[in-house]
Amino acid sequence: MAKLIIVGGKTPAGEYPLAGDLTSIGRHPSQVIQLLDRLVSKEHAVVEHTEEGFVIRDCGSRNGTFVNTDAITGPVLLAHGDKVLLGSTRMVFTESAGKMSSSTMTGVKIDKDPIESSIAAKLAHEDEFEPENRIDDVGILRGKYEKLRTAYQLQRQIAFEMDLDTLLHKIMDSLFDTLQCDRGAIMLLNLKTQEFENHFVKMRNPEERSSDDISISHTIIDQVVRDKTAILSSDARIDSRFSGAQSIIMQGIRSTMCVPLVAHGKVLGVLHLDSLFTTGAFTESDLNLVQGLAYQAAIAIENSNLVNQGKEDVRIREKFSRLLSPVLVDLLVEGRVEIRKGGENRLSTVLFSDLRGFTAMSQRKEPEEIVHMLNEYFEIMVDIVFDHDGTLDKFMGDGIMAVWGSPLDEPKAPLKAVSAGLAMQQALAEFNETRLSEGLEEMNMGIGIDTGHLVAGYMGSTKTMNYTVVGPPVNMAARLCAIAKPTQVLISKNTLAELPDTLNVQTLDAVHLKGILEEVVPYNVIALTNPEATSPR
Repeated sequence: MAKLIIVGGKTPAGEYPLAGDLTSIGRHPSQVIQLLDRLVSKEHAVVEHTEEGFVIRDCGSRNGTFVNTDAITGPVLLAHGDKVLLGSTRMVFTESAGKMSSSTMTGVKIDKDPIESSIAAKLAHEDEFEPENRIDDVGILRGKYEKLRTAYQLQRQIAFEMDLDTLLHKIMDSLFDTLQCDRGAIMLLNLKTQEFENHFVKMRNPEERSSDDISISHTIIDQVVRDKTAILSSDARIDSRFSGAQSIIMQGIRSTMCVPLVAHGKVLGVLHLDSLFTTGAFTESDLNLVQGLAYQAAIAIENSNLVNQGKEDVRIREKFSRLLSPVLVDLLVEGRVEIRKGGENRLSTVLFSDLRGFTAMSQRKEPEEIVHMLNEYFEIMVDIVFDHDGTLDKFMGDGIMAVWGSPLDEPKAPLKAVSAGLAMQQALAEFNETRLSEGLEEMNMGIGIDTGHLVAGYMGSTKTMNYTVVGPPVNMAARLCAIAKPTQVLISKNTLAELPDTLNVQTLDAVHLKGILEEVVPYNVIALTNPEATSPR
C-alpha cells in the first residue's frame, strides 16, 4: 500500500493511503488530503497512480511543491522514501507490501528466577572497522563488509517505516540473516504500565519447537534497562553470571545477547537473541553490530510511536473539534484533561438560543437559501460559544444548545455563558445589517440560560453515542428561551445568584413555564457593566 506520511509541520502527523487513481492535496476541505497549513494553497498538488507508479504534480500553487528539496516543475515519479514538502508540511512517500506474516510468532515469558546481582554488561572495546591495511585475512574483511552492508541496508529499510509490526519484522529478519541465532524477541516498554510487553518473536525453526516459549531472566532485563548496556555471553551454561538462572539451564541456551533499545536517552525496550546449540555464536563484533542496529531501530520505533500518537491526536481532534473550543481540544490532546465515559453529576450552565419566526420564513424561502442562511448563522454563533470556552451540545433545527462546566470544570461558567449570550445578540445585529444591505430578511433570536446540577455523559444506543447533558437546568433554559423576545437574553435566579455585580438586568414579571411547577421570575440581561471581567481567557 502506497502512503503519504506527514512527519512535520503544523498539520497533525498521520498516514494517508493513496487508494484511488488521483489523490488531491490542499487546504480546502474538498481535497482528499486536507493540510491545515496556511502556506498550502486550496488545491496545491495531486498524486496520480500511473502504470509507471505514483506521480506527483503541482497545481500552480503559490509556494510550490518540493520533492527531496527540489522544486518540481512538472510530473515527478515518486520513489519509496522520497521527502515531499508542501508549504511547511513535510511528508514521506512510502510503498510497502503490507503486513508481514506472523507464522513465526510464539510466546515470551519474563522469568523471575534468581541470578547473581553482580552481572556486568560485557561491552565491545575492539575497533569494529579498523583500516583495511591492518586486516590480512580476506575472510575477516568480507565478514566485516557483510555486517556493514547489513547495517546500511537495514537503516535504509527502517528509516521511513512507520508501521510498527512491519518495522520489527524487518529488524529481526535482518539479524537472523546475519547472525547465528536460533530465537529472537523484541519487547517494548508500555509507558502507562511501565511493564515490558512482547511485540515480536522469531524462531529459526518454529515447526521443530512450536510449543516452546522464550524465557528471559527478569534480572537480566533490569540490568540492561538500568545501565542501558548490553549483556553478551558466549556460553551461558558455564557463565558464572548466569549460575542461578533456571530459565537458561532448562532451555539449554548456549549463547545469548540482550541489548537495550535506547532513543534520546530513553529505554524503549530490549532486543534478545540466543542460540540453543552453538557456543560462541555471538562475538563482540556481533555485539557492536547489534548495538548499532538497536540504536537505529530505537529511533525508528520512536518515530513510529510519534506517528501513531499523531494519528490518535487527529482522532481526538476529529471527535471533539465540533464539540469543544480549540483551547479545550488542545488540552485534551496534550493529556492535561480527560473526558470520562459514563454519566456524572456536574454543576453547569446551559444556554439555549432559537430564531424567532423561522418556521414562517422557511415557508417563504427556497430550501437552498434557508440552508445557506443557517450555515452562516451557525458559523457565527458557534465561534462565539467556543471563544467563551463553551461546549456545543447540539443543533436543534434553528436552535443551539451549549453548556459551560461540562465535560470540563469551568469556575466562571455562569458569567461566560451570559457574556456569550450578549455577544451572540450583538453579532446577530451586525449580521442583520449585512443581510439588509443585500436586500435579505433580517433574523431575530431569543436566548435562555439556567445554572444547576445535571447529569453529563455519553448517551444513545450501542451503535451511536453522543456526549450530552440532561437535567432540570436543560429544561429551564429551554423554557426561558421559548418566552424570550427578539434580542432578549433571559436568565434564571440560579444563574443570577452566581454572577458578580457586573450586570445590568431587568426583572420581568413571574410566569408559568411548561413543565415547571412553580412560577419563575425571568431576568433580562441588558448589558455587562464591566465587560473586561468576562473576557475569554
